[in-house]
Amino acid sequence: MLNVRYYQEKFLQHAAFSEHYARMKMANADKHDLYYKYAELEYYHKSRAIHYKGLFSAKSTLNQYY
Repeated sequence: MLNVRYYQEKFLQHAAFSEHYARMKMANADKHDLYYKYAELEYYHKSRAIHYKGLFSAKSTLNQYY
């Protein structure tokens, strides 16, 4: 069974990747192909971070009651 710590680590990993790709996107604003490549990667990692944040938040809330 996966614990809250696992979901927190996955959240932090994806949040860090999202921030990295946001910086790369801005650094390549003049190059359209790279800009959209990094925008897509930023969006993907941001959505995964939100997903894992929801999982560890829900799991830690459940642990309070059980």
